[in-house]
Amino acid sequence: MELYEVENDAEKALRDKADRAYTPFGGCIELLPVCNMDCKMCYVRMSREEMDRAGRMLSCDEWLTITRQAADMGVMNLLLTGGEPLLYPEFKRLYRGLQQMGIILSVNTNGTLIDEEWADFFAESYCRRISISLYGKDDATYGELCRNPRGFSQVMRAAELLKARGVPFRFTCSVTEDNAADLPELFAIAKRVGVPLQPATYMFPALRRGISAQQQVRLGPERAAQLMFESYRHQMNEEEMKRSVARTLTRLLTPPRMPGVNGKGFTCHTGRSGFWLTWKGEMIPCGMLDEPRFSLLEHGFADCWKQLVEATGHVVYPRECLRCPLQNICHVCPAALVAETGSTEIVPQYVCRYTKELVRQMQTYLLPELKQNEPRER
Repeated sequence: MELYEVENDAEKALRDKADRAYTPFGGCIELLPVCNMDCKMCYVRMSREEMDRAGRMLSCDEWLTITRQAADMGVMNLLLTGGEPLLYPEFKRLYRGLQQMGIILSVNTNGTLIDEEWADFFAESYCRRISISLYGKDDATYGELCRNPRGFSQVMRAAELLKARGVPFRFTCSVTEDNAADLPELFAIAKRVGVPLQPATYMFPALRRGISAQQQVRLGPERAAQLMFESYRHQMNEEEMKRSVARTLTRLLTPPRMPGVNGKGFTCHTGRSGFWLTWKGEMIPCGMLDEPRFSLLEHGFADCWKQLVEATGHVVYPRECLRCPLQNICHVCPAALVAETGSTEIVPQYVCRYTKELVRQMQTYLLPELKQNEPRER
């Protein structure tokens, strides 16, 4: 799971420099765990009663103090998420305060609350991108998967309002058995609206809701890989697809991506330039993990960052993963390891099966092309 995104070569260069220097560059703020939907696959959602028993949301002033400390250390990008972030009582005041610090903002939302007033706000207040969940092709799927029988209609209205105002947005989709059959139509809807659709067929077990891998509502690993491959085909024409698949398979011939000579540390930007801040004011490595956690209110941003760098730098991977020839394509990361097995040192069989099937799909796809280009015997 990406903590933040960069959009151009200059930003990438700054992020890479931050990675090398272990300087915070971007991250995610989870404003609250409450949501107006109750999606079966959600990793964090709580009712208000559950939230009140678990802790309290930080106030806008507390977040502004923390983010000012972050900005002073070099943070340039923040993603605001939840739960449903638009339910945060002081969202607009916080958003404007972060903008005044010069921070580039993105927002993850389910889109159902975006009315004309919200659309006007985002049109007036620059947002790099709003990512809107598109979980089904109609209200019936939303009723089954998200317990919101009007969700699709609300999302389509939000898309119409944002599009009319020129606000940049895209659709995202977590794919389960409840909406897998809708996937081709979801791509068609995104095409009609004129925005990208970014599907995710791999579902992390929801550790933070106490849901194990066995209990998680998700696709089987082979089916998840097959649908991911089909998603690529929806996003590219045939020539683009061939080039993309060939480029991906060449990773199998490049040096392993696992970090360090001893295979320690995170493979993503976590603990090098990226971080995740929970609704209770704790810094954690990733939204998919529930520990280690460091209190921002007690220690401040700088000290929490120092502790995060130290903690994430000692993560050890399974020996089998370090030797695996598929590791440059595999989704394995510390969050997936812990979510799937409870440890970073145990091989996650679901992820292995997913990766092997994805590679098989790619190789099968390119096989006719390879045979056609084989040198002929004279």
